Amino acid sequence: MPMPQAIPFVATYRLQLRNCVDLDKARELLPWLGTLGISHLYLSPPFHAAAGSTHGYDVIDPTRIDPALGGEEAFERLSQAATLAGIGIVIDIVPNHMGFTPENPWLADVLRHGRDSAHAGIFDIDWEAGPLHFPVLDGTIEDLLPADQVALAGDGDDPRLRVYEREYPLRPTDLSRHLCGAARSLDAPTLRALLAEQHWSLGDWRTSADSIVHRRFFNITDLIGVLQEDPEVFALTHRWIIDQVDAGHIQGLRVDHIDGLARPGGYLQRLRDAVGDTPIWVEKIVKAGEELPTAWPVEGMSGYEFITPLTRLLTSPEGLAAVRETSTDAVPRDYGQEVRKVRQELLEEVFTPELSRVTGAALAALALGEQTRPQITEAICRLATIWPVYRSYAADLASFTPQIAEAIGPAAEDPMAASLIDLLRAPDDMLARKFAARFEQLTGALTAKSEEDTVFFRSVAFLPLCEVGAEPELDTIDAAGFAAAMARRADLTPLALDAVSTHDTKRSADARAVLIALGYFPDLVRGLYADARRRAQEAGVPEQWALYALQTALMLRAEPDAAERIDAHIAKAMREGKDMSRHEAPDEAAEAAVAELCRTLHRELAAGALLPAHLRGEFEAAIETVVLAQTALQLTAPGIPDVYQGSEILAIGLTDPDNRRPIDWNAMASGKVPPLSARKLELTRVLLDRRRERPDLFARGTYALRADEDSWIVERAWQGEAFSLRIPMPRLRSMHCLKEVPATG
Repeated sequence: MPMPQAIPFVATYRLQLRNCVDLDKARELLPWLGTLGISHLYLSPPFHAAAGSTHGYDVIDPTRIDPALGGEEAFERLSQAATLAGIGIVIDIVPNHMGFTPENPWLADVLRHGRDSAHAGIFDIDWEAGPLHFPVLDGTIEDLLPADQVALAGDGDDPRLRVYEREYPLRPTDLSRHLCGAARSLDAPTLRALLAEQHWSLGDWRTSADSIVHRRFFNITDLIGVLQEDPEVFALTHRWIIDQVDAGHIQGLRVDHIDGLARPGGYLQRLRDAVGDTPIWVEKIVKAGEELPTAWPVEGMSGYEFITPLTRLLTSPEGLAAVRETSTDAVPRDYGQEVRKVRQELLEEVFTPELSRVTGAALAALALGEQTRPQITEAICRLATIWPVYRSYAADLASFTPQIAEAIGPAAEDPMAASLIDLLRAPDDMLARKFAARFEQLTGALTAKSEEDTVFFRSVAFLPLCEVGAEPELDTIDAAGFAAAMARRADLTPLALDAVSTHDTKRSADARAVLIALGYFPDLVRGLYADARRRAQEAGVPEQWALYALQTALMLRAEPDAAERIDAHIAKAMREGKDMSRHEAPDEAAEAAVAELCRTLHRELAAGALLPAHLRGEFEAAIETVVLAQTALQLTAPGIPDVYQGSEILAIGLTDPDNRRPIDWNAMASGKVPPLSARKLELTRVLLDRRRERPDLFARGTYALRADEDSWIVERAWQGEAFSLRIPMPRLRSMHCLKEVPATG
């Protein structure tokens, strides 16, 4: 088959594989994507993942396509069909981690042979700290014997121990060979003797986390870090990817969790050298005022930095003020203080293995003895608690931005902390570089878990700003501020992805649009929030969760399966918030009380009892205006629009797995969708058609956004071409239709 020609990037379409969507289903969707105007199909990780994986990020073999998705043959069919359809393929790759499970063939060999395994160098394991540890038991291993939850498996040549449903490879010792070869039953003394021989250990999941000796992804023990800084590991884990790029089957790569790697900049340069000019995007979250390192050889980020300014532009200043006024004392007063408090708790209770490894690296770099461990640990915690960004990239660059230097200035007055800061700035010291990498891997995970996975479910006055890449305390911006942000972004990364919904956003763009629209009715905000707080007092639940329940009910107001989704979502949200319930220790009674409040509010909305009758129509009109304005702004901005699966029509999605519910593409193709969905779909097609006609104008042209009395006007220009679009603002009694205006200049 001839090599495909380069396909200009018009828009990507993010497709979540698994959950009844395999590679053959992806192939069937190509005609739909063509009619929509999509240039590139953007696949979640297709690699062989752990059995039953619902997301694909727990890869167990990155050198082959998952048989559950159809295997290599299905990918070849998809690639051939995509070439014929003129659609490129972008793949989400996962270099940072793999599945920590005996299913992983490389890890299985490590479990059997320990650090002598030919594959031991793939994984980030601290062998000096003890055996590989699996905190997977409900109790002790001996407790499982009477229930037949632990037994011998395999034979004398392949001895294994079955625990629950997993089979762990055993060291090929005389004892293991004899027991498995003779199919002996186990008693407690024999089991203890057998386990004492292993390169791995098992423990209670509630109490043995301190024994973990592998680098995790955040605090997810079932994922193990990969040493991509080793060229041989890179070559092995990227073999399939490079072969497919060379064959012309892949036209772009999205790198998952770049902040988890020891040397992100070095990794990206190696990847660039391997794939030539194939576009590369990185999953990266930047704070306000932070930019992507300019030395990184990438097209840009995967789009979170686009969502935040767009939300701030769409949000009403008066509505945001009303939200904050009526949330006083119901949510944490100081977002930064709440984050610092949570970080300290996480360092003490969750990230203890990671903190121990960072401390060990600091002791080695400073040539200090174990007697100073407590002081070094305290200094590391002080720095990590106030660290202003996910990571500084000192491991690559040995320097700080002014933003970081200012934030950590007060901590540097402590001599121990000052010594650590000096290590981060020491470019030629190998031990200092190792400490920098370990510290930054910790700060990235700590920032994510403390902010987006905890405080975003506490500081809940206005959920559209509780979003990946945003912060609850941000203020609104005007058209000039948005245009400036877009212009700066276009100068640095003109081909960055423009996302509004992703598989990782806390809420879909259209769900956020409901709450943004509510802000255009400040008096209604005050009434609804006051009523929710009163209901919380009557129901005996914290007022912040009543505000969360109210906003959730509003977002789901027209969803037919809302009741079921409310139960699941409220449970997850409260466990993420970690103030009343936790994943490790759920308080189901508290969750049920908040879910019941949310369902009650939803029923009243459905019955027309919660909103004043004279405002219902205007509220729905405001929602429609925000939904369409958001779509128009995304599809006309610099960069490459990324359309998340199903969001070509109205899509109300909450935190995963809610945002991975099945998509009815047949209904879309047949036109059997509600009026707002039909309008959004048509707008998407029209604007993607404009982008397809003039890809350079939209991807590389200048960008301006100005406001008149009731509209925003987008203006694009590139080498004599021009485009303008008038986009109605979400204002009362100003709900006009979108209308393209004649290009000027």
